[in-house]
Amino acid sequence: MEDIYGKRWRAEYTFFSVGPREDGFRMRVAGYRGNATDAMDYQNRMQFSARDSDRDISNTHCANNYEGGWWFSHCQHANLNGRYNLGLTWFNTEKNEWIAVTKSTMKIRPGRSSRTA
Repeated sequence: MEDIYGKRWRAEYTFFSVGPREDGFRMRVAGYRGNATDAMDYQNRMQFSARDSDRDISNTHCANNYEGGWWFSHCQHANLNGRYNLGLTWFNTEKNEWIAVTKSTMKIRPGRSSRTA
C-alpha cells in the first residue's frame, strides 16, 4: 500500500483464504507480518458484504457507506476496495490513527489447503 504522503506499507499473511459461496465467501487470515499493523484481524472470519448483500455485523450497511464490497465487521480497520477518499483505509493500531491509502495491491499465491485459521 502507499499512503497520501508516499510512504509504503506492507501487510503479509502466511494464511489467507476465502470460503465458498454457501458460507458467504468468509475470509480467514493468520500469520501476519509487516509494517502496516494487523488491521485485517479485525475482520477475520467475516463474510463478504456488498451493496446487495449486507453481511457485516454493524447496524449500518458498510458496503453502501463505503461504496464497495469487502469483508466488513463493524465496518472496518482495513478496506482496500472502497471509493478513494471515502473508504480506502488501513487502521494503524500502534498509533491509533488511520492510514489514508492511495494505492493498494493484493497478491495471493497458491498454497496448501487448510481450514485451521
